[in-house]
Amino acid sequence: MIGGGSVANRKVKKLLSASAKVTVVAPELHSELEPLYTNGKIHWLKESCKPKHLTSAFMVISASGNKEAQHIINSTVAPHQLVNGADNPSIGNIAFPASFEEEDYHIAISTKGKNPSAAKKLKQQLQKWFHPREQ
Repeated sequence: MIGGGSVANRKVKKLLSASAKVTVVAPELHSELEPLYTNGKIHWLKESCKPKHLTSAFMVISASGNKEAQHIINSTVAPHQLVNGADNPSIGNIAFPASFEEEDYHIAISTKGKNPSAAKKLKQQLQKWFHPREQ
């Protein structure tokens, strides 16, 4: 995970729920990620993105909003590495759908990385549909 802000926070939590081993590379860490680091659930490298952080990664998620980090990612990763450009979809080769679970359903909405905010809004509308009384 390149970046330690709110987007990284959401992505890290999803990855941990899938039992991923997560390393966050960021000068600062979101307050909700600090306990995960303290408890050994994630690794934290308190520095800016460098090519050495990417070479052995199976998956790289760009979530820093930093153009220099995006350039490093785009010029360093190998063709076999998975890249999610949460902060710049054009550098990615995978996209994560907006998803949620409800009763017997797992619902995922994807815009193929083109419009994540639209997918998020649609997800929120569908969640309201499942819980009309909570509005």
